[in-house]
Amino acid sequence: MTGHVISLAETIFNPVNSQNRYLLHLFNSDVVADVESFTGHEALSEPYFYVIRFTSHQKDIPATSLLKQYASFEMRVPNPAWSLYLPGSEYWKKNRQVEGVISVFERLSTSADESLYEITLSHPMALMNNKRRSAIYQDISVPELVKQILKEHHFEGYEINFDGLAWIYPRREMIVQWGETDLQFIRRLLSEVGIWFRFEKHPKHDEIVTMVFADSQSLYLFNHAIRLYNEAGMSGNDYTIRELKARHNVVPASVMAKNYYYPLRNYDITTETIDVTRGDDKTQGTQYIYADIHQAPGERYAHGRGQPAETSVFYARIRHELLLNEQHRLTGVTDSPQILPGTELIIDGNLSDAFKNSFVVTAMKATGSRKNAYRSELSGIPYSEDVCFRPERLPRPCISGTVPARISALKFNDTLAHIDAFGRYRVKFHFDLEDQWKKGYESLPVRLARPYAGDTYGFHFPLQDNTEVAIAFEGGDPERPYIAHALHDATNPDVVTNRNNTRNVIRTQRNNKLRMEDKRDQEHIKLATEYGKSQVNLGHLVDASGEPRGEGFEIRTDKHGALRADQGLHITTEGQPKASGHQSDMAATVAQLQAALQLAQSLSASTTASDTPATDTGKQQALRQATDKLAEPVIALYADAGIAQTTPKTAQISAGQNVITTSHKDTSLNAFGRFTVAAAELFSVFVRKAGIFLTAAGGPLHLKAQKDEIKLTAFGDVITTSSNGRISFNAKNEIVLMSGGAGIRIKNGVVEVLAPQGILYKAMDVRYLPAASIQEALPVFKNGELSQQFLLHADGEPDHPLTNQKFMLIKNGVQIEGITDADGHSPLLNPSELESYSLRLIHDEQE
Repeated sequence: MTGHVISLAETIFNPVNSQNRYLLHLFNSDVVADVESFTGHEALSEPYFYVIRFTSHQKDIPATSLLKQYASFEMRVPNPAWSLYLPGSEYWKKNRQVEGVISVFERLSTSADESLYEITLSHPMALMNNKRRSAIYQDISVPELVKQILKEHHFEGYEINFDGLAWIYPRREMIVQWGETDLQFIRRLLSEVGIWFRFEKHPKHDEIVTMVFADSQSLYLFNHAIRLYNEAGMSGNDYTIRELKARHNVVPASVMAKNYYYPLRNYDITTETIDVTRGDDKTQGTQYIYADIHQAPGERYAHGRGQPAETSVFYARIRHELLLNEQHRLTGVTDSPQILPGTELIIDGNLSDAFKNSFVVTAMKATGSRKNAYRSELSGIPYSEDVCFRPERLPRPCISGTVPARISALKFNDTLAHIDAFGRYRVKFHFDLEDQWKKGYESLPVRLARPYAGDTYGFHFPLQDNTEVAIAFEGGDPERPYIAHALHDATNPDVVTNRNNTRNVIRTQRNNKLRMEDKRDQEHIKLATEYGKSQVNLGHLVDASGEPRGEGFEIRTDKHGALRADQGLHITTEGQPKASGHQSDMAATVAQLQAALQLAQSLSASTTASDTPATDTGKQQALRQATDKLAEPVIALYADAGIAQTTPKTAQISAGQNVITTSHKDTSLNAFGRFTVAAAELFSVFVRKAGIFLTAAGGPLHLKAQKDEIKLTAFGDVITTSSNGRISFNAKNEIVLMSGGAGIRIKNGVVEVLAPQGILYKAMDVRYLPAASIQEALPVFKNGELSQQFLLHADGEPDHPLTNQKFMLIKNGVQIEGITDADGHSPLLNPSELESYSLRLIHDEQE
C-alpha cells in the first residue's frame, strides 16, 4: 500500500483538521472524503470488511478512480496529553487504522453542496472471491496449498504467517477445488483441519497487514485488560465493556470419527471416539462424523505441538472442540477499537462465572458515526486450555454424476496399461487446466469400478492411455474419485456401430476378441487371438469380409493344439436335436461297442470249438463298461458314416495292454511296402467259412517253427504243387509217408517200404544201381530264447534315461542283477520273463 498524497481539495477542506474522529484516506486519489458513518465486520477465519459512508464536495466521483484502490480507515481520539502550550504535541491520537482495498463503491445521494457515497473497504483476501475455478493439487499439505494460492494472488511471504502451527500436517495425495472461488476453497480447507486465522499489523510497518494462521490457543492476543462498565457511577476516560451476556447449551459429549480407507487391510483402525471434556455431565450423546479423509488412527493421548494431524484422533478432537465452542457463548459491548477477534479479555469487575476464565473474542461488529461514539458488539467463547476456537466446518462441494477424464500412461498412446499394485490408474481430468503434472501422474491413483471383484479374482479389462473414462465420486466427495466406466469417442471409435449393429463384441487392443453375432439365421460366436490365429468358431462361420465359409464349429490354430480331458472324452456324430439330452448320453457308441463284443464272443466260441486259441473277450467287455457314460477316463470315437484316419507319413496305434479290432463285415490291411506281424507269445488265425489264402506274388513263402513242429491238417485233400520247380522234403531224423496201412520210411540212409497188401510197380524200366546218397543243408536256428533290451528312464520322462543305473529283477525269490549302459539300456533279457518280474533300482550307499 502506498502513502497518502495530499490533494488540492484537501487544502480547501481537510477532514484531518476537522473534529471528525474517523478519517478515510484514499490512496492515489484526489477525492476528499468526510466520513459520516461506518459498520465493520470482523471475525476469526474471515476477511474483515467495513462499510463506510462519506460525503464529498465532488458530486460524481468516477467509480474507476476508487474501485480496487487501496485505502486506510483511521479511528482517532483526542490526545489527553495535548496542550496548546506544548509545541509539537498532537491534538489527535491514532487509536486504530484499518487497511484495505475498495471492493464496492456506490453513490447514494446528491445535494447542492455535496454527494453521499458508500464504499466497502475489505482486506484484499476478499478479492479472492472473484476467482472461481476447478483444479487439481497433488502431493501437498493444506498449509502449503493455502500459502501457494495466497501467493498466486500477489500476497508476499511477509504477509503470510504459518509459523505458529502446532500440528504437523501431512501431504495429501490429491486435493480438489471444484467450482469454488479461491477464498471459499482455502477457507473450506482450513475449516476441515481446524486452522483459524486472524489479522494483525506488521510489527515494523503499520500499512502492512499480516495474516496469522493458528491451530491452537497459543496465538490468541493474550491479557487484554478492560474494566466492566459500572452503570452506577462515572466511567472516566478508560475503555470499558458492558452488556455481558452468556448463553449455555447442551452439546454432544463426544465425537466418533470414522473413515473407510481401502488400502488398509484393517480399515476399522480409522475409527476413534474422543471426549475433550473428560466426562462433563452437562453434555449428552455422541456425534458420529464419517468420511473425513484420515488414513491412520493417531495417538489418543498425544495432541498439540509436533503431533501428526489428520488422523482419526485428530479429527474427532477438533470436531468435538467445534461443538464445545457452542457450549458457552459469550457476548458483550465495548467502546474500545483495540479489541479485535482473537483477543483474550481479562475483565475487571463483578462478573458472572461464565466470564471469570476470560473472554476470547471470535467476532465483532463495530459501528460509529459523526453523531454516535464507537461501539463494538463482541461475541466469543470462554478461554479454555482444553478447547480451542475452531472455524465452522464448511462443506465440501458435491459432484453429482460423473466428470470426464482420460487414462494417462507414462507414454502417449502406450499399448500397456499403466496401473499400480492395487490395479489403479492415473487420469487426466478434463477440468484441470494445470500443465505442471508429469504425464502419467496427473491425479492420485484411481480405482476402476467393476461388476465383479474379490480376493485376486474379478473382472478387469485394462484401460489404455487416452481412453475416455467417466469419473464418479464416493458420496460426491471430489477427493474420493473412482472410474465408473469407460467411453468411446471420436478419438477411440466404438467397436459396435451402425455397420455391425447385430454383433456383440469384446475386443482388446491387440485384437483378442469374443464376438457374438445375433443376425437371424447367421448366429455365431467367435473366440480368437492373433497369436497363431488361434480361434474357436461356433455356428454360422464367416471370413474376415463376412462371407460364409462353413457352419457348425471350428477349432483352429497355426501353432500347436491339444484336447485334454482328465475324466474322459467322447467324440461323436450322434445327434442331439435342439441340444436335448444329457452330455454323457452315448447310446449309439455303447450300442456299437456292445455289438462288436457280441460278434467277438460268437467268433471266440467258434474258435474254441475248432481247437484254436480264442480271443479273450473279457478285455473288450471291460473297455465297453469303462466307455459307458465315460465311467473311466477313455476316449470314445463314434461316427454314423465312418471314421477315416490318414497321414502322408507314419501312423501308430499303441496300447499298453490290448489292441482289439472288430468289424461286422470285412477288415482290410493294405501295405504297398512290407507288412509284418510280430507276437511275443502266440499268433492265432481262425476263419469260420471261406478259408485262408496265403499268396506270395513274388518272392518265397517261408513257414518256420524255430523251436517246435509244423502241423498241416485238412478235412479234405492236402495238395502240394510246384508249377516250375521241385518239391523237397528234408528231415534230419526220419521221413514217413503213410496211407491205408502202407508207407515209406526214410531213416538213417535206408528207405523202407511197407505194404500190407502188396507193392505195384508200373514203369517201363526198373533199375538197381550201386548205393548212393543225397544231402541238403538243414537250417540252423540260434540257441536260446529271443531276447530284447529295455530303456530305463525317470517316471513320465522318457527323454531322461537313467544311465549306468544298477537294477534288480525279482521273481519268486530269484534275483537277476544288471546295470544300464551309457544310453540307459539294459542287457538282453527274455521278454516273456519280463512280464512277471518286479524291478527295483539299486543305489550305492553313501560313505
